[in-house]
Amino acid sequence: MDQDTSSLIRDDNSFEYSWHVRYSEVGHRGLMTLPALVNAFQDCSTFQSEALGVGMEWLKREQRAWFLTHWQIVVDRYPALCEQVAVGTFATSFKGVTGRRNFYLKGADGSLIARADSTWAFLDLTYGRLAKPDERHVAPYGSHEPLAMPREGRRINLPDSLEQREPLLVGRGLIDTNEHVNNCQYIQIALDQLPREVLPSRVRVDYRRAAVLGDTLYPSVGNLDGNTVVELADETGSPYAVIEFR
Repeated sequence: MDQDTSSLIRDDNSFEYSWHVRYSEVGHRGLMTLPALVNAFQDCSTFQSEALGVGMEWLKREQRAWFLTHWQIVVDRYPALCEQVAVGTFATSFKGVTGRRNFYLKGADGSLIARADSTWAFLDLTYGRLAKPDERHVAPYGSHEPLAMPREGRRINLPDSLEQREPLLVGRGLIDTNEHVNNCQYIQIALDQLPREVLPSRVRVDYRRAAVLGDTLYPSVGNLDGNTVVELADETGSPYAVIEFR
């Protein structure tokens, strides 16, 4: 998708910063990995929230939190080591207990490298249930017209046949500040289940529930309509997350 983001991002409701692709962000091909890209997106939304005064500590005092429930990611190419890039994000809508947010990665010339749509649920930590955010929780973000994305459903269908992989015990290295497995770790674990290295151009992630320290993930892999689907479930087969690569 050869577009200049200056024609797409037209107001002050977006947040963006630039850097050079670090050695720690590339794989053996010298290209940014998919988990590094997802981490860049996650970091960008965290930085925007902190800059707006509605970050993690403020939400903790409010006993509220945003939890990611869905990714749709389109990658046109993976940038190379030391390449100058910029990552950006903006909210596109808030409705009921959910919010939608877009992300983008662009090159030094302003052309889009990758883009993503995401859905977030707002949680009342006191009662452990979904809650509608107040105006003060969402007003600082404003909103922006969404980026053009392929029309995809949020729910990922499972193939009729799935091949089981070795179970994985959730250790401390997978846990984030919410005491859950970090969103990006599910993607890395899913990639590790594949028989060969892939650089997917489209990714969807359907987060069903959070895994925590000491849980065991039971991965299984299948193919549906030419797409690779990885399910990460518990011992009963109830999924924590379903990831689709194409």
